[in-house]
Amino acid sequence: MPELRVDVDAIGSNTEAVAALLRSRGLALVAVTKACLGEPRVAAAMVAGGAVAVADTRDANLRRLRSALPGVELHRIHLPSLVEPFEPGDVTYVSSREGASAVAALGVPAAPGGGTAGDLPAVRAGRTEGRRRVMIQVETGDEREGVPPDALVDLAAEIAGDRRLRLEGVATNYACFRGAPEHIRESVEAVARATSMLRAAGLPVERVSGGNSSLLYLLTEGEDLPAQVTELRCGEALLLGHDALYYRPLPGCRTEACVLRAEVVEEYTRPAAGGRGHRLVLGVGRQDLGSGAVRFEQAGLIEVGRSADYLVVEAEREYSNVPVGTMLDMIPAYEALVAAWTSPYVELKLL
Repeated sequence: MPELRVDVDAIGSNTEAVAALLRSRGLALVAVTKACLGEPRVAAAMVAGGAVAVADTRDANLRRLRSALPGVELHRIHLPSLVEPFEPGDVTYVSSREGASAVAALGVPAAPGGGTAGDLPAVRAGRTEGRRRVMIQVETGDEREGVPPDALVDLAAEIAGDRRLRLEGVATNYACFRGAPEHIRESVEAVARATSMLRAAGLPVERVSGGNSSLLYLLTEGEDLPAQVTELRCGEALLLGHDALYYRPLPGCRTEACVLRAEVVEEYTRPAAGGRGHRLVLGVGRQDLGSGAVRFEQAGLIEVGRSADYLVVEAEREYSNVPVGTMLDMIPAYEALVAAWTSPYVELKLL
């Protein structure tokens, strides 16, 4: 059975490096745990490493995190469902009046330990007021979720005027769907303009989440983000140690925190394009990796294709005699990591 081996200490170390980079620019880190199913040990390492809050997209993950880490601020970064009950976060992201109404309909947020919102310390101001805290997701070029900028003020005014809600701030996302890398700067500048527009309209905007791990590339290149941005949401960088735009290793980060180990189930010399090559067949495939890329730790191994159950690898001469039963290690890209962590056919080992 394939294994996903996760070095929790390495993830904590990555978090420390990313949090320090952000702090040097006056920014806070919100750690995203959706790729690891809200695993409490991983989330705890991220918080210990400097994350001020934890964000996830799935109800089951949020419930798991709330139970394991009751004192940690949770963000629900998936838009609310209108057809079934959903788990809110301490901060819930919305992009429409329907979504905001669904959050408001949940009523006064419960305090930890079964109390009421009035029992919480004043530092948790949004909940002491007995209101649900929301961030508005703004569309800034990725063409996925988010309210269009020209509809933002009306939505924000509606939320600010609802006594059941508290407008916490605005957020955006980029480089997850159609956002081209060369336009990343335009995305973060667009959310900055949206913030200024709301403030000019007299609407409160305390927090501005400028994007995800893709923005770390700009910071490592020495660029500053707009002054309006207060925080970033990062998951990929903490788990894999690279930015999410050009996938370059980040300073002080380890890129081998998550390693996928799979067995060689067949090895032969087979015809290959341009000659003959040694082929290995590994017992892991699309059911476990989706279409996400993998990178072998050993030089001289390269994937040439995959099917539902198998990964086919071409090996250089030094690997011409790899016995069946050998376990090979590979570093998954983010999509492959998400697929492997959620596959029932991959064994998870937290180290």
